[in-house]
Amino acid sequence: MFAVRRVLLFAALAVLSLALVPAWAAGSPVWEVRGEGSFLIGGTIHMLRPRDFPLPAVFDRAYDVTDTVVLETDLGALVEPDIQRLIMERGFQRGGRTLADDLRPDTWQRLTELAEELDIGISMLEGMRPAFAGLTLARAMLARLGVTEVGTDGYFYRRARADGRPLQGLESAREQILLLLSLGDDDPDRFLDANLEDLQRASELINEAIHAWRRGDFEALNERLIEPSRREDPISYRRLFVERNAAWMPKLEAFADSQQREFVLVGAGHLGGDDGLLHALREAGYEVQPWRMDDLQGGRVEQ
Repeated sequence: MFAVRRVLLFAALAVLSLALVPAWAAGSPVWEVRGEGSFLIGGTIHMLRPRDFPLPAVFDRAYDVTDTVVLETDLGALVEPDIQRLIMERGFQRGGRTLADDLRPDTWQRLTELAEELDIGISMLEGMRPAFAGLTLARAMLARLGVTEVGTDGYFYRRARADGRPLQGLESAREQILLLLSLGDDDPDRFLDANLEDLQRASELINEAIHAWRRGDFEALNERLIEPSRREDPISYRRLFVERNAAWMPKLEAFADSQQREFVLVGAGHLGGDDGLLHALREAGYEVQPWRMDDLQGGRVEQ
């Protein structure tokens, strides 16, 4: 589903990097984690353009050789009535306040100008809290740029449902929604200012990010996305990455030691760097290696 710079654009797109991976690992967005058993973990993009399909073939091959699909959360639960009520409760203002009350006049002016450009009614935005307003703008911008399809997670969610494949989540839909809709509450001006700037450059950022993801250049993605976010908004970075990664680790360790083989799909920004899952799994004593296909049209898989 972050951090002040690019958080709203990539909460919708979630194109975040695998930081600090060695150069020889480039070329595979899927990694293998071995303990007493093993599982595969892939970095994902949550929304894509129609022309971005088919996905890199290593994802399909990973699905073929695993037993269970594990996503960040249950995507089906996000449309259930109780979660929709939660979004309404936490995404909108209360007590007669408006979004303009939370922002400096210059921030509100920038936001309304972009909303008009995207044909979003100002009256609708006025009733929103900062994170939900920003996410609404981001999704509208992505739609304008043709980013309209479910991404890696949604693709495999639908496929697993159709195949009767077991599905699991690393966190509940409620936990995820509460986190996303609370971003920026501490400093809404700073939060929205940075993201409004990036939304104006969305086409450039999306093209670069998807191209780098397909060729496995995660260091380029890290340089462009994760490091600026970590420096400029350490609070959001900690909440979105450090704390969530720590909460997910017990489940991942159980997967590494089980006899079943899971295919775990998380936003790619959760995997790399000193705070990432790959480093944490190595520190916990597991063998962690990139998992690649010699022939991306369906050839031998490197084990």
